[in-house]
Amino acid sequence: MFMYLQKNKKGFTLIELMVVVAIIGILALLGLRLYSGQQEKAKEAIVKANAGTAQTLVQAALADKMLTLTEALAEAQKGKMHNPYDNTEANAVISSGTTAGAVLISLDEDTGVFTFQGLNKSGALFGDILSAQR
Repeated sequence: MFMYLQKNKKGFTLIELMVVVAIIGILALLGLRLYSGQQEKAKEAIVKANAGTAQTLVQAALADKMLTLTEALAEAQKGKMHNPYDNTEANAVISSGTTAGAVLISLDEDTGVFTFQGLNKSGALFGDILSAQR
């Protein structure tokens, strides 16, 4: 009798649902920040690996003959590297400029030493310097 007057205790209140949605939103934001940081680290790792590849290719070519800077650039391009910031092969290895994600190759004419450095997303050089010489 009078069953329709009794409160139904099943389900969640609006406040409980709002708290859960807020917690899920905070966790999603934290995850998104961590994910975007990992993407940048991955791109930097690709650039550093490209510098290592270019250095290896040029060092192998130097075993046969002395190279000019232009010839070293051509050897390094044989590695089919891609720039992770613009996804092109054309900008993967350069001899001058500040193209983000490229590998900058330079030659010290006096010593005959080639240096290889990657450029980060703002076009600044990474601290890691690789070299190749005969």
